[in-house]
Amino acid sequence: MARRLLLSYLALVVLTVALLAGIIYSATSQTFSRYLNDQAAAHNEMLPVMLAGYHTEHQTWEDVQPDIEQASLLIGGQVTLADAQGQIVAATRRDLIGRAAGEVSDLGTPIPVAGQGGRVMGTVYVQRSVAAQRADAEFLAGVTRALIAAGLGVALLAAGLGVLLARSISRPLAEMGRAALRISQGDYGVQVEARGQDEVAALGTAFNQMAKGMAGVEQLRRELVANVSHDLRTPLTVIRGYLEGLHSGEIADRRSAEMAFEAMQGEVNRLLRLVDDLRQVASLDAGAPHLKRRPTLVADLARDALARIEPVATARGVILANEVSPDLPPVSLDPGRMGQALLNLLENAVRHTPSGGRITLRGGRAKYPRGPREHLWLTVQDTGEGIAPEHLSHVFERFYRADPARSHSEGGAGLGLSIAHSIAEAHDGLLTAQSDGLGHGASFTLYLPL
Repeated sequence: MARRLLLSYLALVVLTVALLAGIIYSATSQTFSRYLNDQAAAHNEMLPVMLAGYHTEHQTWEDVQPDIEQASLLIGGQVTLADAQGQIVAATRRDLIGRAAGEVSDLGTPIPVAGQGGRVMGTVYVQRSVAAQRADAEFLAGVTRALIAAGLGVALLAAGLGVLLARSISRPLAEMGRAALRISQGDYGVQVEARGQDEVAALGTAFNQMAKGMAGVEQLRRELVANVSHDLRTPLTVIRGYLEGLHSGEIADRRSAEMAFEAMQGEVNRLLRLVDDLRQVASLDAGAPHLKRRPTLVADLARDALARIEPVATARGVILANEVSPDLPPVSLDPGRMGQALLNLLENAVRHTPSGGRITLRGGRAKYPRGPREHLWLTVQDTGEGIAPEHLSHVFERFYRADPARSHSEGGAGLGLSIAHSIAEAHDGLLTAQSDGLGHGASFTLYLPL
């Protein structure tokens, strides 16, 4: 790539230099030719007038030879003067004097010398000298040599700069190519060096961000496989143990069998809940979910969610309080999905609130954090364990547990908060988490734009 880039760069430079040299040479040649023509025209106008004045003053062409020689020096060419009968009376070349002008070829441009009344008194011939013509040609040749030398100098300079430019572009691209190959082989920790502020450096920075993102995705994939394997293995192991006990006869009496069936049913329900959570995650990951929006009162959502979680809260000795005002205006949302998000927040609060604790569901109306519009907010606040500061920013990550030592039955699959967060985003809303630390409870606020 560096060679192709360098060759194309040099070809462009050579073509540009050649075009400029041609234009400069053409312009110089035309300007110089125009200068010579203008100079000759001026002399051609001046010389007949001077000779006419001489003849008028002396009434003869005698002793005009010094004036012809002086005019020759002034013009820089050969001057020949013939009288009215065509006989040469004075000339730069003295050997022509006395000959008829018509017998001599190539005397130059004839210019009539006329006196008063238009009477022709003679003819003057002007021709540039060989030395002057040679000087003109040498001047144009010198211009050509200067243009060639300048072109070669520019081409060499461009070649050096082209090599540096090609290397500065091709080297990081080649490095990114090698890094991409390593990424394709599973090495997601590779990074490329991105220096400067140009487009190549911006591409390198974007490449590093992509590699970092892919590394994060790979890490999430590994955690997903590990967590799902663990969350599937635990209930399946319990079910297999009870089945083996029933098959071998170790669980023989009716009471033990009923307890075994109840335990297996509970594990199957957990498996079904995990599968349903994974299905929701896959649906949300597939893009913006199809929402069946309709005007919904958040007070109704709060009441229904509290009714569904109340049996679990009562069994754990947790007090539920509903402080959502029924006067709040309706919001356009999918009541099924938003109800699931609110239920997930309540289940999480119940799971982390000890017996005798309290969970309060509040609601209100205020300015929307992401724009000038107003919004409704619903807050689930508990008096439970709280969240440590180092875990607060990770609570919406999938399969994340602030306390990894929690069992599957106690800590859940770690998908509830992630699903609630995705549902809020799908509604152009926002879900935030706050906690003053361990032992101070936690609150989750759901913002819904009006």
